Amino acid sequence: MGETPSETTADLVDDIIATAERLRKECEYVVCVGIGGSYLGAKAVIEALSDSFAAYRCDNGATKVVFAGQNIGEDYMHELLQLLDGKRFGIVVISKSGTTTEPAIAFRLLKEKLEQQAGKQKAAELTVAITDASAAPCASSPPKRATRHLSSPTTWADASRCSPRRSAPDRSGRLRHPRTP
Repeated sequence: MGETPSETTADLVDDIIATAERLRKECEYVVCVGIGGSYLGAKAVIEALSDSFAAYRCDNGATKVVFAGQNIGEDYMHELLQLLDGKRFGIVVISKSGTTTEPAIAFRLLKEKLEQQAGKQKAAELTVAITDASAAPCASSPPKRATRHLSSPTTWADASRCSPRRSAPDRSGRLRHPRTP
């Protein structure tokens, strides 16, 4: 049986709070990447704890949370990338397996944009993956770059390792199917 909230350690909660505070301090936007429960759970909690019309009020300087990976709409991703152009942003990718197509595509596009704008090291610092340590390819081996790590079975892992098992980037960073030479 999986970890229940009563089994969550104080250290884990402290790490989550510190990570959230760092993202709030360093980012104008945080992009939550996920689909299904990963996306809807985060969105529901944010909406439940927020002013219903905060998004329509004057900018108060608070970090805004936007979502990606819940669909593969090219217009949505194009508009989101335009919104983030020149902005300070971070990425929180939520995926149990790390292999779902829609979030994987969105994550790769966002990661590329963040690396272009902030550099690879800073992008790694502003990227957090929340995943199931026993199922995700991104949690199967120690990460090379800094992101957040928390205890299993649910862990924070190196998001640069989260990608569909059916495809892999070639040296240029483009996706290719494993059967493609």
